[in-house]
Amino acid sequence: MILRALLLSTCLASAAPVSFQREVAPLLQRRCATCHSAENPKGRYQLETFARLMKAGQSELPPVTPGKPVQSELAALLRESSAQDRMPQKAEALPEVEIALIERWIAEGARFDGASKDQPLVELVRDSMLRPAPAKYARPLPITALAFSPDGTRLAVSGYYEVTIWNVSDGSLVTRLGGLPERITSLAWHGSRLAAAGGSPVQWGTVALADVAGLAPVKFLCDLPETTLGVAFSADGARIAAGCGDRTVRLFDGATGASRRVLKLHADWVQGVAFSADGSHLLTASRDRTARVVDLKSDEVTTSYTGHETPLVAAAFALDGQAWTLARGGAMHRWDAGRATRNGELKGADWAAFRAGATGLVTTASDHKLRFFAGNERTPKTTWEAAGDVVQTLAISADGKRCASGAADGTVAVFALPDGKPVRSWVAAPR
Repeated sequence: MILRALLLSTCLASAAPVSFQREVAPLLQRRCATCHSAENPKGRYQLETFARLMKAGQSELPPVTPGKPVQSELAALLRESSAQDRMPQKAEALPEVEIALIERWIAEGARFDGASKDQPLVELVRDSMLRPAPAKYARPLPITALAFSPDGTRLAVSGYYEVTIWNVSDGSLVTRLGGLPERITSLAWHGSRLAAAGGSPVQWGTVALADVAGLAPVKFLCDLPETTLGVAFSADGARIAAGCGDRTVRLFDGATGASRRVLKLHADWVQGVAFSADGSHLLTASRDRTARVVDLKSDEVTTSYTGHETPLVAAAFALDGQAWTLARGGAMHRWDAGRATRNGELKGADWAAFRAGATGLVTTASDHKLRFFAGNERTPKTTWEAAGDVVQTLAISADGKRCASGAADGTVAVFALPDGKPVRSWVAAPR
């Protein structure tokens, strides 16, 4: 204890004060909030707000004694040697650097630097994660998400704390939608509503619902301890589905953004979600190497596909209601969404990404080529060279007549379908 106190005093003399909002709250939200939420707090100890985390739980011992980490129950439980008693319970101990950060914060007086001690930690974390987008980009960013407007004339492109909207006809910048997560992982556009999944990895994740016309403020539909990875609208726009890094699938009202359901279907990240054409079923793809088909009336899993040997990265329904799933390493399977029986596979390349549209599939592969598969065919109708660096994401317009690719060097390219003829390409970096 004496040695630890000496080390803490040395750190206090040489380092800037620890921020509860920027450093401690994200750590607690990520590591501890699941077991200490208001719904079912272990040991009757809650971490919903700063005010609540300062109150004792079942032990009746003060969790935090400002200025005295050695006398603080929170710090003691983090260092407890018994996995049965340690926080987090029955899990790996927190890294030394994280425990030391909490101890430093306590030693410095356990100061609160947020707006309100009764504000939920998830909101404190969100506020600390949001930044203004840069006026100009010093260099192009990798494109990680794309979405066509419903009429196909504009294209939404992932940016840095923003989404940029571009004219497809001439590649000009139309508008910038700021106030969004640091990284955008997936986009879906319906009417004037743009749903953006993303966050700050290992810290915070959300689905943001933005009004493309700029008439309403951005709505944050959830606050999670890990990035949200995939998002989709149902065809009628009534529902939004999100695949999340906290292993959940979340459903929201498509108009208001209100939370409707949280489905716990997988044992790892949910990296892709897709609605069936009639909106009655949802297809999910997870890093746990499985895909699920869910009946949205009953929330029951009707089918589980386990035919892949590596983590799944994407999924979509085919035009005939069958399912397509893509796994890391390039394996792309077609299977019966009702019986989970594999009935085909795309061969001829190591597939990296794909997108299903009204007229077929567009794929990208490690050979730097794009391919269009018409209808439900498994032989490409057209193959052409991709634009820019490695293609990371694809989009298809609602009418199926155009596709867009986004590359690691910031290049966005639009092609006509089915022939793959170039329409326009540009570097999507505001300058």
